[in-house]
Amino acid sequence: MKQRTTEPVQPGRTAQITPEFLRTNDVRQVFGIPRGSLYNLAKLGKISGCLLRIRGSKSGLRLWSVDSLRTYLAEQMTVGEDAQ
Repeated sequence: MKQRTTEPVQPGRTAQITPEFLRTNDVRQVFGIPRGSLYNLAKLGKISGCLLRIRGSKSGLRLWSVDSLRTYLAEQMTVGEDAQ
């Protein structure tokens, strides 16, 4: 029998991992915020995101900060309660 110096690689449990960033389609699935609203909120400085693009490339990958989305939604809930 061959002796191993390390343990074999095992699949990890990712169900408990909360992502720091989401793609645009993932934000829609998780938070229900459509693409246009995301870009408008970013333009207003309410949420933050970044564009990953290789220099000279025509397109890239837009990622949105989950923390900024959660903070914005929590603020909106507070504003709604204050209006009552």
